[in-house]
Amino acid sequence: MPKTQPFESTFGSQLTVSYENIGCDLKHSELEMETDSILVSIAMLKEVILGKTYHAVAVHFGVTRTAVERRIKAFALTLSREVGIEGLNEDGVAFVQRLRACGTAITAALERYEPQTSQKKRAGRILTAEDIRLCMQRTRTRSPCPNRDVALLYALLVTGARPLEIARLEVHDYLNADGSVREESVIRAEVAINHKIRPLFFSSQNATASIDNYLTERVRHSFGTSNQAGYRGLDPQSPLFLRETGEPFDIVTHRDQGQMRFLCRGIHDTYRKIFRRTGLCGVSALTVRRTVATRLFERGAAEEQIGEVLGIADKKSVRELLPKLHQPLQSVVRELV
Repeated sequence: MPKTQPFESTFGSQLTVSYENIGCDLKHSELEMETDSILVSIAMLKEVILGKTYHAVAVHFGVTRTAVERRIKAFALTLSREVGIEGLNEDGVAFVQRLRACGTAITAALERYEPQTSQKKRAGRILTAEDIRLCMQRTRTRSPCPNRDVALLYALLVTGARPLEIARLEVHDYLNADGSVREESVIRAEVAINHKIRPLFFSSQNATASIDNYLTERVRHSFGTSNQAGYRGLDPQSPLFLRETGEPFDIVTHRDQGQMRFLCRGIHDTYRKIFRRTGLCGVSALTVRRTVATRLFERGAAEEQIGEVLGIADKKSVRELLPKLHQPLQSVVRELV
């Protein structure tokens, strides 16, 4: 298997970290494990495009249905980006019907696919304070809608929410009727991707100042305003963030294997453009979620608390967002007392 460029993550962000102080045997072993993981994902994808349900594939491989769905969508996205799938764009990989309809094209793409296994252990990028400063500075100077885009960035950084959830937030989720900020709010069940209510905090002065600036601009342009008193003149039921034209981000509903799925291409495109303008390599919404998880962890938050903020029930999934900072055992026990 050729060792080329670093492999891409589930969300397409570039992942790199050095293999310092790790022996060659371990390095080869982990590369083999990574390759095996790719082959399992390929096998799962093939079974699904042949007509098997996610549940049936999960039973076959002895994992959960959710794990199968995530792996297949992640690999299909990687395949689409690295090789290209005729008739299937990046948004289409989220829907099993589209995968099956493009089964022939996917099979052809698999024949051209050469897994780009990493020579280095994969780990998610964590934004530093300087990275965040640059993101905000460049967004202010390069964005055609700077107040909104800076506010969108801060909204991700203080909530760790997913882009679709950000698109679903409404003015009353951020403001009280008297116009004050709801420092302790909630992500409502109808907003959350997992349909479970969870805490939402707007307790960062930088974040609230940026969102306030954007809302002031909205009122000035009469975007989502109301004649009723309260909420700073805004319609409390209007989305907290709007498109440049003042219209809500379109959210498409789609039924997939008996479950309702939702897709908001507009908010994802907006965030992709924001991240691209920052000029920082490999930054994505997942990068921000990793950053939020890491900052909470560094401040002493337990895994359960991090999961509560991010809407993740599985502790293992929370740990996957955190950096692997394990030190050699000899180092951590030296001069212990």
